[in-house]
Amino acid sequence: MQHATSEKQRTNITLTATNLTAARELGLNVSAISDAAVADAVRLAKAEAWAQENATAITERRAWIEANGTPLADLQVLKID
Repeated sequence: MQHATSEKQRTNITLTATNLTAARELGLNVSAISDAAVADAVRLAKAEAWAQENATAITERRAWIEANGTPLADLQVLKID
């Protein structure tokens, strides 16, 4: 999966001395690891926010399917019963 290259911005982060020393000894790219961790946290927060914003609609849709069945189920080619 390729990501668009975006401009990098300098920032300061605080790490435990133990983790930073170990990362340097292992030749790990702390900036890349930090950026990936922040990206993961942003994705998770956005997904949680979306789920919270849409919780009512999701609940209503599930209730409708429970009451009425899956739409177009009679046209389903592969049925698992």
